[in-house]
Amino acid sequence: MNSVWLRRSLLGLMCLVGAADAAVAQTVVRIASAQNSIGSLPVVIAQREGLFAAENLKVEITDFRGGGPAVQALASGSVEACICAADHAVRLRSRGQGGLVLTALTEFHGYGLVALASSPGSDIKSLKGKRIGITSAGSLTDNTLRYFLGEAGINADREVEITGIGTGGPMRAAIETGAVAAGMLTTPDVQAAMADGRFKLIQDYRNLQYPALGLLVLERWTQREEATARALARAVVKAEGMVRTNRAAVEAGLAEMYPALSPKLREVLADEAPKLLAVDGRMAPAGYALMLNMLKVSDPTIAPVPYEKVAATGLLPQP
Repeated sequence: MNSVWLRRSLLGLMCLVGAADAAVAQTVVRIASAQNSIGSLPVVIAQREGLFAAENLKVEITDFRGGGPAVQALASGSVEACICAADHAVRLRSRGQGGLVLTALTEFHGYGLVALASSPGSDIKSLKGKRIGITSAGSLTDNTLRYFLGEAGINADREVEITGIGTGGPMRAAIETGAVAAGMLTTPDVQAAMADGRFKLIQDYRNLQYPALGLLVLERWTQREEATARALARAVVKAEGMVRTNRAAVEAGLAEMYPALSPKLREVLADEAPKLLAVDGRMAPAGYALMLNMLKVSDPTIAPVPYEKVAATGLLPQP
């Protein structure tokens, strides 16, 4: 009896030690999230479905009010990665900080410029002299708005007032109260706003092939932690595959991200996700080229950066 008890005790102790070793082996990766949009779905799925854990990663996600603050956290080293627009990687690269898009998350832009249905504005030209809401200065919404204002012949610095509002609820409230004449909303906020008939689209950017969101990192981090960077990329790319093959995982991820959305709207998002999100973590070169054109308008001081310098394709799993 004593011998059996001793063997069982030793076995239990070994299991506890093994579990402790596994926990210690996990590498913590802190991710800053610029917005709660459908582009974050692969990261959420990777977390929910244990894909990060399978790579011995413990991922911690912190929400920020737009791309500007999120990328500042990345540049300062407060986080290892950020869910941000790919244009931030270009900015970081042009400043000598080595920004990289580790994995593309979305294939298309994702935002729309929204106003109250009762407002007289019908297109972007009608917003001349008005206040327009973006998420934050230097963000994707800022770049996009400035580019299309320029296309409409409007000087973004003198003929409109651009103000940072944040995302989701705060932006919708700013539009509803008249604090801004129009504001930038992303999926699913566009769909939610349009559902009740009180809002209208002034300009829709969601059909533009554009690397709206990616998982951004710094090159020096990938050089120092290459194995971790590869593991992070593998998990996210696997999750992108699940977006197209596992409807239950998509629906569960969307329910976690948007518990307040109606089931009907979440069904719409589940249908749209495979069309909007990146397939294998790779940025489309055509979308990258459009992004560079937008950046030239919003910030002429940024030198164009070749695709190969920003896209971390060498760290992605081979298709």
